[in-house]
Amino acid sequence: MDLDQQLNLFFNFIDDSIIVIDQSQKIKFQNKQSIALFKSDFTNQHITNLIRAPQFLDTLEKSINEKIPYTLELLIDPASQDISQTNIFLSVSIYPSKDMYLIVMKNITDVKNLEIVRSSFIANVSHEMRTPLASIIGFLETISSSAKDDIEATKKFLSIIEKEALRMKRLLDDLLIITKIESDEHVHPTKKVDLLHTLKIVEDNFEQSLKKNNISIEKVYDDENLYVLGNQDELIQVFSNIIENSIKYANENSKIRIKLRILEDKNNDHSVNRLFQYNYAIIELIDESEGIPKKHLHRLTERFYRVDEARSKAKGGTGLGLTIVKHILNKHRGSLNIESEINKGSIFTIKIPVAPIT
Repeated sequence: MDLDQQLNLFFNFIDDSIIVIDQSQKIKFQNKQSIALFKSDFTNQHITNLIRAPQFLDTLEKSINEKIPYTLELLIDPASQDISQTNIFLSVSIYPSKDMYLIVMKNITDVKNLEIVRSSFIANVSHEMRTPLASIIGFLETISSSAKDDIEATKKFLSIIEKEALRMKRLLDDLLIITKIESDEHVHPTKKVDLLHTLKIVEDNFEQSLKKNNISIEKVYDDENLYVLGNQDELIQVFSNIIENSIKYANENSKIRIKLRILEDKNNDHSVNRLFQYNYAIIELIDESEGIPKKHLHRLTERFYRVDEARSKAKGGTGLGLTIVKHILNKHRGSLNIESEINKGSIFTIKIPVAPIT
């Protein structure tokens, strides 16, 4: 068995991308993972034909000259190397030997992307908390100094402090909900939940708010006896977040229509019980409002994303409501689709698996 065969046998069973170069920096071997990563076999070509990043080439030169291993993190830019449509983060280790140099590359893109998401999340939370905290501290200082003898001013400032404190509480509550859902998002609910009963609970919870805003609920249900696979408390959260949004932005004396239908599974045998022909409940929540510009729709479920930040905060929004909806529906193997038309309104379409008959 020659060297190439030995290398193939050993390195092709390793998950990492492996490259072996000689003293002239010519590639002598690429395992199949490396070929898949770089979309081509560069055997017998110079290493610079494969990786052109100056940071890597400088580190390789140091390893060759000093005869010691080096490890670096490398961002492969698709604009400079035709290997992917997105950036790839690699942890690259260089191991020198007498005549050959072993280059081991671990794809750490998922880890890096998670770090970016976490950093962005922490920065956003800090930003969201800083404003109400600054307001509370500022008004407390005013009350304790210049306004301490002014009863009316003190009452006004205490009212503002209460409002900002409640805003912080709503934010913290939503953050705790997201954390809890994300921690067990991979655990799909298996209990049967009465969908109509769940919607009735949500409607009752908003009865006073609907009356206050002169908004009525119109229901169109194609099936009056429908169960889905889910967690009732979490589904209540989903419908509540969407209806609360609709109430905040709906026109006066308008309607929120709730439509319920079954998505038929056309692959099933029509000769069996009709309920086995269905596999998803489709719930549409339709409001009459000023609508949302299309350019914002794809970002509405992002954390802290707001179409109109000032208006959202004024109405008590945390920027996390639809993010929570998205994560709960992911856990339920469901989905959320949002459509909107300016000066007409928005349609929030929820898709959830129907519970099988037992």
